[in-house]
Amino acid sequence: MVLIARALASLCVVAALGCSVNVDRHAFALAEANRAHINKIRLGQTLVEVQRIMGPPERRATRLRYDGVSIEEWSYITDYVRKMDSLILFVGGRVQEIQSTPWQDAD
Repeated sequence: MVLIARALASLCVVAALGCSVNVDRHAFALAEANRAHINKIRLGQTLVEVQRIMGPPERRATRLRYDGVSIEEWSYITDYVRKMDSLILFVGGRVQEIQSTPWQDAD
């Protein structure tokens, strides 16, 4: 009887370990830090002001609008669990929009 109880206890431990969630601790910590900083960003801030608050962007895209005004998108991971980024849109070097976007899975 004792042997069966020990075997059952061991099986429960193995099952519990197998069900644990593997989280990239560095990415999780980075997302938490970014989430704390993103709330300090305001419309109209410059690229330099945002970089001073957030640090360099994790992803960056740039293009020119039809009238020659620069458009930049900076992206930061802000929710590792829900797989969400915060995207900061700059138009003419100033924050125009801040939005949350889901991660895009690689095809």
